[in-house]
Amino acid sequence: MLFGSPKRQIEKYLKKYPTIKVIVVAGSYGRKSAIRALGVVLGQAMTVTFGVNKSVLEDVLILDFNSMAEFPDIKPDVCVITSCETDEEAERYFAIANRSRHVFINFNDVPQKFAKYLMNPDVFTYGDEHPADFYYENTELMTLDGFKGVFYDPERDKLPVNIKVIGEHNLRPIIMACGVARLFKVHRDLITAGAESIRPLHGRMSPARGLKGSIIIDDSASTSATSVKYGLRALYALDAPARILVTDDVSKLQKVNYDLMSEILILGKQPEGMKVNAKVKFFDDELELVNYMGGRYEEGCIILLEIPLPEIIESYIW
Repeated sequence: MLFGSPKRQIEKYLKKYPTIKVIVVAGSYGRKSAIRALGVVLGQAMTVTFGVNKSVLEDVLILDFNSMAEFPDIKPDVCVITSCETDEEAERYFAIANRSRHVFINFNDVPQKFAKYLMNPDVFTYGDEHPADFYYENTELMTLDGFKGVFYDPERDKLPVNIKVIGEHNLRPIIMACGVARLFKVHRDLITAGAESIRPLHGRMSPARGLKGSIIIDDSASTSATSVKYGLRALYALDAPARILVTDDVSKLQKVNYDLMSEILILGKQPEGMKVNAKVKFFDDELELVNYMGGRYEEGCIILLEIPLPEIIESYIW
């Protein structure tokens, strides 16, 4: 991957291969998941590259928005906007979207107020619900086996697909990738195969087996400030005799619905003068935390793990 390739190299590359489709992925968070989903789904039918370090013709070139400062003249075939949090971000993201042939916008994570920056009329929205143009409808409730449901395109064409991820926020990039594949006329069977082959990376809402029959959802590699919100939402949706959050960030307490949680375990000292719910417990060090957890597991309890604790993970399920 050479996201930071010199401008002249990519200009030369695109001039040499004018038929290559260029996709740019922009967003304040969710770009890596989107790029990965595009690579897997499109890769079922096309050759995909993540940079311009190859001297052979590829079908699709995917670029991270962070490299675009070096390529101000590129006019992508598709611009994907995964998320947006500020007007400054919106101005930058929509500037490239407005010169793209097609735009895919995350219906759930790009607020409507930023629509004022969008001038391109060829826009598709994607999300985990209608009325997004491309969306997914559950036929069963989400479980630790992921989602069972149907993918819809703007013509309401149905594509049954079972997706092994946890959390609707992890479903969205796969919906987007299926939408881009439909735009590129990839056969529906290959779209299904690609979507169903995707698995979460370890540390990104990946389910694992813990001690005494417990289930751990390892979200310790997530870096987005919004990840705990979506992680907790997924945790609440899962049926379990007990739900536990393990973190080292006291600011995450304001996102917790205590009625739906059994315990919140925090690695670190309790800030002086800070009053917390009775379900919150602080631990001075990792050993103290692990020892406490070792006596608190129960069959089927689910632990949302927001910090690396490999000693409590026996094996990953997927």
